[in-house]
Amino acid sequence: MPSLLLRARPTATTWPLAVLWLLASAHVVRGQSSDDLPTYERDIKPLFAQRCTVCHSAKKVDNAEISGGLALDSYDATVGGTKAHKVITPGKADSSELVRRLNDADEDRRMPLQDKPLTEPQRRLVERWVAVGAPRGAAPAVATVATKPDARRVIRSLDVVLPVETKVPAGVAGLKAGGSAQLALKVGPLPSITSLAFRGDGRVLAVGTNGSVVLWDLADGRPALTLNDIPGPVHALAFSRDGKRLAVGAGLPARSGLVRVYSVPDGTLLHDFDGHGDVVFGLAFRPNGAQLASASLDTTVRFWNLAIGRADGVFRGHSDFVYDVAYTPDGQWLLSASKDRTVKRINTTTFKEKQTYSDHDDDVLSVALQPGGVKFVSAGNEPQLRWWPVAAEKPDLRSNAHGGPVHQLVFSANGKRLVSASGDGTVRLWDGVTGTPQRTLAGPSDWQYAVAISDDGKVAAAGGWDGLVRVWDADSGQLRATLIQPPTLDGRGTEWLALAPAGYVTLSDPLAGIARWKVGGVDVAGDALLPVFGRADELGHALRGEAVGAPSFPQPKKL
Repeated sequence: MPSLLLRARPTATTWPLAVLWLLASAHVVRGQSSDDLPTYERDIKPLFAQRCTVCHSAKKVDNAEISGGLALDSYDATVGGTKAHKVITPGKADSSELVRRLNDADEDRRMPLQDKPLTEPQRRLVERWVAVGAPRGAAPAVATVATKPDARRVIRSLDVVLPVETKVPAGVAGLKAGGSAQLALKVGPLPSITSLAFRGDGRVLAVGTNGSVVLWDLADGRPALTLNDIPGPVHALAFSRDGKRLAVGAGLPARSGLVRVYSVPDGTLLHDFDGHGDVVFGLAFRPNGAQLASASLDTTVRFWNLAIGRADGVFRGHSDFVYDVAYTPDGQWLLSASKDRTVKRINTTTFKEKQTYSDHDDDVLSVALQPGGVKFVSAGNEPQLRWWPVAAEKPDLRSNAHGGPVHQLVFSANGKRLVSASGDGTVRLWDGVTGTPQRTLAGPSDWQYAVAISDDGKVAAAGGWDGLVRVWDADSGQLRATLIQPPTLDGRGTEWLALAPAGYVTLSDPLAGIARWKVGGVDVAGDALLPVFGRADELGHALRGEAVGAPSFPQPKKL
């Protein structure tokens, strides 16, 4: 990432995507103890590790194009700033460049770049830390998931707490009082979920995060395949219609774009296409499986011939970032959504523009085509969903429900449902024919970036800022399970947990060693609840949408 201290107005091609995403925190009050004040080690470093150090790290500090000479992965580096400038002045938030850039009214300078500004509590957290002298503080306890002596350590300083609907009776596990159960694991902060895709039958769900893709087998309730060593967040995933190939889009901001195609289920790399100069944000297979289209922040759409393994052509008709692409059913046309506030229809043989749809007044982040090919839906920073006849110049329907940017739209293959994910923290289902809102899926509260839906429209999934993947029964709107996949110690393999609303859970051995049950907010000693909730069979029932039995607790001992 370029330096925070560059004075010239940067252009879209010289700046990467936003990096400095921070979490909210509590207000400062008079008389609070020093333990309540934010510190680098406890409050700031985990946030930088989640969102900033992909560019601002000691390993990349000498690459000015990526880091601007600034590293944020240690206290000394953060306070020291670059060789030429400091980014913070301890005790003086108003004169600190880092704080000013978070609050800048100029969109070309404000952080996070090319995205919505941080919320008021988020900006106040950074200001507060600088204002109280930018204290280092004591490093929190570090939990690791492997013991290889040469492995990179993963800092896990925050609890991820998953609620359970089941109430545990008094007397169970020696508890004087019963109450609602929770499962807690010190594995946070989790990386955000940046992309999702269902294999057509809804059994396999591909989940993209920073540097990896995990393919979950939802019939068994555990991962079946992990793809690692992917540079940067995975922003795009797409299965071929036959489910035998998975396309992955990622890359490094303002540096490179990645388009890879893997075979499923073995994970063999089939294609590694080179050509994009910036992050790849959207992917789509041509319905006949012969071509793959990719959308990139380098302003281009590229067409890849999967039979011969090379590029067919490039479309350069957009003037800004291209976020998403979708083929018409006959494969003759491709729709592309862009930051330039347009959707374009492109001929997939000549790579020439046929039509521009220009009703939007802000970035168009997503486009989805009805399986029948008659209409498509577009949305973006304007929350309204626009429904367009493909041959028309204006939308014939506008659907309102979201209160924030819409990051992704996906139709079920049968065309009966559309699902949307929004920065307002909601996931919504729509009638895929009439555009009528059906329901809001319960659970999420943070920004939702990615959604997926099975071909028959019966299973939906979404993920976002909190790093959780939720899987729902779309017909009833009931949550089937919550999935998490914390990064591993050495960047390989998979750690995982699947939790049903009733409390039934399956998880990898390392996570089983650190998982803690809480009842009524009180920690339960040992693994007393494991025989009750550690039921892979019941978790499988939940994920498959089958009837789930009520947990059976042992007879409470008399107190």
